[in-house]
Amino acid sequence: MNGYLFHYNKAKMEFVDWFYKYNPDKELASFWKTNCGDIESMMMFDDELKFALEAFDDDQQKTIYHYDIGEHCLKIKWEVNPWFENCVVHFYYAILLPIDNVEFKFPHELVQDLYLDIEEGEE
Repeated sequence: MNGYLFHYNKAKMEFVDWFYKYNPDKELASFWKTNCGDIESMMMFDDELKFALEAFDDDQQKTIYHYDIGEHCLKIKWEVNPWFENCVVHFYYAILLPIDNVEFKFPHELVQDLYLDIEEGEE
């Protein structure tokens, strides 16, 4: 239930909240906090948000060994450096997926499984 899409959307919302917390345009920040809350609608009013979200969408992924749990994990993080002048904090959101017991498949196996599921659904 708390898969990639859940965390992506949660991180994106937290990023936009962070973006407007430090935004020097207090009118836009106030609009976000009091009236909007919808990222797609907000992008119609704020071109800077569009550019910031491009930086946000450059997620970083790598495999690490988590010594506390004794497993390899896929680490996915969304990190954006300060967007505004004199802003010293940055945005950081990361998740870990233990992968030692995950079933890996080759791309052709995924496609083959998809076609098998479609054929079974036709019967």
